[in-house]
Amino acid sequence: MAKAAVEHGNRIGVRATLSTTLVPTVDLLKRKAREAGKDVAVDDVLVEGAFQFRAGGDVEAHDVQIRLALEGLSQKVDVVVFAQASMARAVRGTVQKLPVLTSPVLGVENVKRRLER
Repeated sequence: MAKAAVEHGNRIGVRATLSTTLVPTVDLLKRKAREAGKDVAVDDVLVEGAFQFRAGGDVEAHDVQIRLALEGLSQKVDVVVFAQASMARAVRGTVQKLPVLTSPVLGVENVKRRLER
């Protein structure tokens, strides 16, 4: 996912619902950018309250918080990375103006490519 984000552009948005995944995700993106010889700007945001909604069983409120965190990003970044797999369903069925990378989708695609070899 980090490699794909770096390939998409130089301005990367990262959204997370837990600080414990935000920092490692940003670090990974920066490391992958260095390895690719690219200079990237990372716009990272902790989506406040979303995790608490999900933990309390209100998945729809969680998803709304995630969608709100995406608003206005198309003017600021080239691609968005979700730091947690649990965030992926928030954009299912929505129309996004920019790529939103999620680990479930990219993970399955990676496994498929490896099996086809």
